[in-house]
Amino acid sequence: MESTISRQRAPVLLNGSLIPQIIYGTARREGKRLPNVLQALEVGYRAIDTATSRRFHHEDEDGQAIAQCLAKDSGSVHRHDVLIQSKYCAPADQTEQWPYDIADDTKSRVFKSVLCCADNLEIDVIDVYFLSPLSSSDRTLDAWHALESIANRGGIRYIGVCNVRIASLRALYEQARVKPTFVQNWFRKAKDFDREVMEFCRGHGIVYQIFGVFDVENADLLDSEPVQKHAQVNSISTHQALIQFLMAVATSQGLQLCILDGTTSIDHMKDNLKAVSQPSEIRDVDARVFSDLIGWIYDDDIVYV
Repeated sequence: MESTISRQRAPVLLNGSLIPQIIYGTARREGKRLPNVLQALEVGYRAIDTATSRRFHHEDEDGQAIAQCLAKDSGSVHRHDVLIQSKYCAPADQTEQWPYDIADDTKSRVFKSVLCCADNLEIDVIDVYFLSPLSSSDRTLDAWHALESIANRGGIRYIGVCNVRIASLRALYEQARVKPTFVQNWFRKAKDFDREVMEFCRGHGIVYQIFGVFDVENADLLDSEPVQKHAQVNSISTHQALIQFLMAVATSQGLQLCILDGTTSIDHMKDNLKAVSQPSEIRDVDARVFSDLIGWIYDDDIVYV
């Protein structure tokens, strides 16, 4: 059956290039090595994801690493070449060095968080700033309107929503004056690989970012027959094969997909970048089998408008 997708202007880097498909995630996990932003940029990553919270991120340290890379004499990496994105964090996600006062109203919290973010990252404009739904729809909308005003004044280039369920996304999209350009969600089997939100993004031309692709609970995908076979035939790792399948299925549907990856291994960084820069051909029949595994319909009959 033929389906229709609305086309929006694709978001771009400050240099006018399309945004990278692989984004370096800086979330810190217990028992894991710390993320290495400087190393990621030197290897070739051109998109960095962080957050204004010290529960899972150290935005200030990420900013120092970005600044260190941009200041190198080689001049190989420039600010306009890198997508820098961060997130507003509610009180429940703060642990220390809060960017706002607990007594502040929602809009004041957002304004102060954005100012803190720009200061931590040592940048004049934030490329993408995300909002997670707050404790009520009214507070979420207040926070979103605050971000809209900052975006309209040039402090943020694009705004997005993260960790969002389909009902909240629909409600926000309906009421927002500036529609979300990005959605960032957890890609996990337990939540049906976020199919409903993915389909909403696809239908509304929203860039869909996913994290947790290589989490243990998704190990079945790495072990699946199409991924294993693709890796063997093309002499690549199963991680690279999984990335390529996700990108192939997304492309077939007209979905703009980005994958967050927080590896600390230089070899894995290089492999993941190569997976998107030098993709191996995937047979249509294998793509359909893989899409069935994650519940994302493989659709060839798309009309772009």
